[in-house]
Amino acid sequence: MLKIKTTPNLYGVTLMGDYEDLDKLYDSISNYLEFYQNSHDRILPYHEYEYLLSLNYDIRHCYQGDRGYEIVENNSDQYGSMADVIFKASEEFKDEIENVHAEHKNGNLYYTVEILYPLIFHYLITFDRLLEEEPDESWFEETRENGQKWKEQYTMIDAVRDRGQMMHLTGLFWDNLQDLLGSEKANAVYDYYTGVDFPAPTSMYCNALIHCQLVNFEEMTEEEKLDFHLASIYEIIDVEDMLTYPEELEENLDQYEHAITALNKDGRTRFPIREEFYDELDKVYDPSKPFYRNNFEDFLNDTYGQDSDPFETGEFQW
Repeated sequence: MLKIKTTPNLYGVTLMGDYEDLDKLYDSISNYLEFYQNSHDRILPYHEYEYLLSLNYDIRHCYQGDRGYEIVENNSDQYGSMADVIFKASEEFKDEIENVHAEHKNGNLYYTVEILYPLIFHYLITFDRLLEEEPDESWFEETRENGQKWKEQYTMIDAVRDRGQMMHLTGLFWDNLQDLLGSEKANAVYDYYTGVDFPAPTSMYCNALIHCQLVNFEEMTEEEKLDFHLASIYEIIDVEDMLTYPEELEENLDQYEHAITALNKDGRTRFPIREEFYDELDKVYDPSKPFYRNNFEDFLNDTYGQDSDPFETGEFQW
């Protein structure tokens, strides 16, 4: 069983599962992304698909044991309890129950990996966008790079299975968002998300959110951290509709504006608004010249403050 829980300092989530859970999820994401990209016109830029593969990178290292692990209670003490309520269990059966509990009382070994919230929001929106369109039989007639048709190696049943794995993951993401923000705010976000025609989430903006999170989170209150996450997912979805139709989307606009005001109340930019981020990026980006990763990192440091890279110090507390 896959599980997701918020980390103690609210930086992100801990994704956890046993080896088979994580291995299946990894294969499903890999297989379906390849099938989807090569079978028909893409609705997302290629680099957004690559960003999804960064999740698979974490999943693979997770089930390889490179990240962490946790013992998860398997409630073996409940084994047979209902049977004893419905009918009087024999002594032999009760002895079997005790043996099962003794063998499994330490729980199951789950592999774990931590993922920052801006990434989780990006994955959530991108997966949902990807899964909006169901596979068509014509997709399987397309030819793979190896020269074979998809239907010779990948069937509709395979696609249904893999989509199911990804849908389950997005369901866990939404459920965690509800735990994080509370039912009222999370459901307002979900209603807004399902009612707008939003553009594809952009990985460069997501990196800016991560940068600002790492620069500012240590000195933020818990309430400010929640405001940061609320503003983040609204911006990743895209706030254009709520700004265009403020009366119809008053609840969403009030939540969003309250979060932005709380975060930037002292005049310091602790949250990068998406439109302003691209305006600033345009000032330094010259399309006639290469724009390398180090150029982008310099831009983030100059615009939003120096990221001390807490992961490198070994003192980072999730």
